Amino acid sequence: MMGSQLMFSRKETPVLVTDSHQTKALKVLLVEDNPIDARMIVGLLRGPAEGLGCHHVTRLDEALKLLASAYFDVVLLDLNLDDSAGYETFSRMRDAACGAAILVLSGSDDEELAVRTVREGAQDYLVKGSFDGRLLVRSIRYASERNRVEEALRRSEAAVRAIFDNSIDGILILAAEDDTCVDANSAACGLLGHTPEELIGDTILHFADHEMDEEWRRLKESGSGRRRFWIRRPDGAKRLVDCGFIASILPQRHLVVLRDVTEQQMLEEQLRQSQKMEAVGRLAGGVAHDFNNILGIITGYAELMQLSAMDPPQRSRAEKILAASEKAASLTRQLLAFSRKQVMSPRVLDIAAIVADMGAMLRCLTGAEIQVEVRLEHDAGMVRADQGQIEQVVLNLATNARDAMIHGGIMTLAVENVTNHAENAGLPAGDYVCFSVTDNGIGMDADVQSRMFEPFFTTKKTGSGLGLSTVYGIVKQSGGYITARSAPDEGSTFSIYLPRVESRMRLSENGKPKPRDVMGSETILLVDDEEELRHAAVEYLEGCGYRVLEAKDGAEAIEIVSSYEGEIAVLISDIVMPKVGGRGLVDFVRKTRPNTGILVISGYADDAVMRHGIYLETTCFLQKPFTFQNLGHKIRTLLDSAR
Repeated sequence: MMGSQLMFSRKETPVLVTDSHQTKALKVLLVEDNPIDARMIVGLLRGPAEGLGCHHVTRLDEALKLLASAYFDVVLLDLNLDDSAGYETFSRMRDAACGAAILVLSGSDDEELAVRTVREGAQDYLVKGSFDGRLLVRSIRYASERNRVEEALRRSEAAVRAIFDNSIDGILILAAEDDTCVDANSAACGLLGHTPEELIGDTILHFADHEMDEEWRRLKESGSGRRRFWIRRPDGAKRLVDCGFIASILPQRHLVVLRDVTEQQMLEEQLRQSQKMEAVGRLAGGVAHDFNNILGIITGYAELMQLSAMDPPQRSRAEKILAASEKAASLTRQLLAFSRKQVMSPRVLDIAAIVADMGAMLRCLTGAEIQVEVRLEHDAGMVRADQGQIEQVVLNLATNARDAMIHGGIMTLAVENVTNHAENAGLPAGDYVCFSVTDNGIGMDADVQSRMFEPFFTTKKTGSGLGLSTVYGIVKQSGGYITARSAPDEGSTFSIYLPRVESRMRLSENGKPKPRDVMGSETILLVDDEEELRHAAVEYLEGCGYRVLEAKDGAEAIEIVSSYEGEIAVLISDIVMPKVGGRGLVDFVRKTRPNTGILVISGYADDAVMRHGIYLETTCFLQKPFTFQNLGHKIRTLLDSAR
């Protein structure tokens, strides 16, 4: 046997011949241990006009070593070599010659071997002595071209398969004749809860609700489309999927793409629920506004009757009317808290008194199947917070506790003083007033507790997911802390810790400020479109010694401001009025009479003032219904602070 024979000149330049049909020089590796056959093949390659570069080796191990460091377009392979023989030669070469076309050259016309090698990757099987130079060159060229096309096809198929296997959407390929699954990606298996072996041969209708049968028939008739339906997983869970269908994506094959939209559907439902709650809130706010105006008239005339009463029974009747009006006003404040129509207006509050006042409302909210217990510590401390927002916290926590007690139970509301000597579980050392709501409902597991304060997160079918997140925001905005203790089937306790403060107000026995002097002689401009309330207020203020100018809307008030020559000490104005509203009037007075004090009154909560673009200190706002005593205090505060 000859050693390694190279078909190059002394300068080691490949033997090249060119052809007008083939401009790219192909690199050919000839693996042949018979020197006669090798010379014959090289000679055949020299004859035809073809651009080839031929490298010759005699052993398989030499060829494999060379292929590890060099690239060849075509390998001419003799199967029977000194170091390898038969199909094993082809198998080892196929594994090593990645990307190269393999032409088998054999001395025997073995049909079975020829079929096997071509089936498993050889481009052709040529019997030595049965071809001339032109046929050999053509075979090399065709083999290289077929290999290039097949390699591109393999890469394309690999890319498609990679997309199929790694798609985040579930993909099913169905047989057209019976809609059974013939292929499924991992996402489809995960969504349907089955292995590929379990899915193949089954139909998608096996996993869907029965209502899907008619929808599926319509999809097939239309040839393409999208439908949403519920699927049942083996673990009992139901998932909502968006199904895209395209018929005959391949011969006798349909394409189905499944996307899990369960969470999206839940978010859409939460958004709709939030929008409905916002509409209810607007309605509640509007009702509270109108009711506050009516209460203002009742309270005003009752207070006038109380002041002018000559005998104790008449005075007692007026006091009872005022007490009933105060209870009604408390209800409207709770409506405003429900409708979230309030912003921070912090003042010193007695949380125990607030919880006690809301007890009746909470019992109506929870229903007869839930027992409400209120435990208030004697001499519980005061906190600085916004009353409307604290009422909203109480309302939200009570609603949450009610929903947790599906079959009824006991809800406990408690207010107590707490002193924390060392930081514990995120609660800094200090003195607090703790308000807590405890239920014996279904409780929460660790996963739910980790997300319970997230906006729009809810475990309820109809919940908005905003209750606890709103509570959390209010507590943090008030400088407080919130903790939760819960376990499945053991109920829950939510505790609100607000810093305890020393009240600077001197309270009388009934919890109201002690009377102070409200008399004066200044000129006041009162503007309100509620005629009865305006007349009652004018009567009271004139009784206190003030000179009162009155107007039914902003336009009339501007005329008075422009024409009145004397000093106007205080402007008292409603916000929402016909013609010129409160904002336009306040802006005009600030420009023309900068020394005039501003007091805004409204049946809406104080955020309505900000919505209308009027930015004032909280001391310059009074919410209806108000007592004339409080009105007198506000006026004196404004006048005395301006001195």
